[in-house]
Amino acid sequence: MNQQFLIDTLMQSGAPQLPARADIVALTALTRDDARAGMNRFLTALHEADICRHDRANLTDCGERSVAYLPDGARAVVFHASGALQYVSGLAPFQAPYERLEESLGLVRQLEQAAQRLDLNAWVGERGSLAFERLWQTKARGSDREQRLSNPLLVRATGAWRHAVGGIPVLGAAAVALRLAGDGAVDALSLRIRQSEAEVLDTVPVIAEELAARQLAERLASVLGKSKDRLPGDVVQSATMRFGYLDLGKRKAQRVLAPAFVAQVELQHRLERQAYVLAVAATERPYLELPLFGVEAPAVRSRGLHPECRDGAS
Repeated sequence: MNQQFLIDTLMQSGAPQLPARADIVALTALTRDDARAGMNRFLTALHEADICRHDRANLTDCGERSVAYLPDGARAVVFHASGALQYVSGLAPFQAPYERLEESLGLVRQLEQAAQRLDLNAWVGERGSLAFERLWQTKARGSDREQRLSNPLLVRATGAWRHAVGGIPVLGAAAVALRLAGDGAVDALSLRIRQSEAEVLDTVPVIAEELAARQLAERLASVLGKSKDRLPGDVVQSATMRFGYLDLGKRKAQRVLAPAFVAQVELQHRLERQAYVLAVAATERPYLELPLFGVEAPAVRSRGLHPECRDGAS
C-alpha cells in the first residue's frame, strides 16, 4: 500500500480550517440512578409531545441497559455507561406509509418541526448546539410473477443531527436520529448526547493536519499487519478525515471530550473489499484512550431474553 498516497488523500479531505487550540471538556460521570433519571426525563418529553404514554411503563434492568416497555408495543432504552436513549414505537414496518413520494425539502421540514415539538435542543447543554446533517428515505416496491414492478412506496423518513460543543462537532453516531411515519407519527428516536457541565479542564494546541494523516496511515498499516504479498499502490479506493470531538459509543463510559482526527478508509484488493475507521488524538498529549477499531472480534449473542435481565421498578 502506498502510504504517501493515503496521507495525501486524507489531507485533501480534511477540515478547511482547523482551530489553533481546542478545549478539553469534562463529562458528567453517570451512575445507574443518573441513567434512569435520564430515562424518566426522556419518557416525560415523549409524553408531553403526545408520542406515547408512560404511566404504566415497566422498567427492566438488562445488564448494560434498562428497558421500559410501553403501551401499544413501544419501548424505550437507556444505556448505563453513556446515558444514550432510544425510543421505538409499536408500528409494524410497513404500517402508516406515506401516501405519495415527497420532496426532500418537504421531508426535512417535517423532521425539523417534529424536533421542535420534542424540544431536542434542551438536551445539548450550555455550550452545545444541534445541526441537521442528513436525510434518509426508506422506500419499498414489489413485483408480480411477470416481474412488473410497482411504483415506489415511501415508508419512513429519517433525519440525523450532529451535536457540536463550542463549535467543534462531536464525531461518531448521529447525536439525534428521528424517524417519522407517513402520518407524521414518531416511529423511532435516538439521543446520543453526553451529559456535561461545560467545565473546561484544559485548552491545548491542535497538531498539524499532515502529522495526523501520517499517524492515521501508520495505524492502518499496523491493523493490516505484514503480508507475504505486498498490497498494490491503488488498493485505497476512498479515504476521508474529519476533525472533532470523538464519542466512543453508547456502550462505553467516557470522562472527557478531547479533539481527535477520525479517518474512514476503504480498501479493495482483487475481489475483497474492506473498510476501516481509525482515530488519533489531535493533541500532543493524549487525554482519551482511543480504540483501534478492527482488532477486536465482535461479541456474539443469541436471540432471546438477555441472561442478566430482571424485573425492576419504574
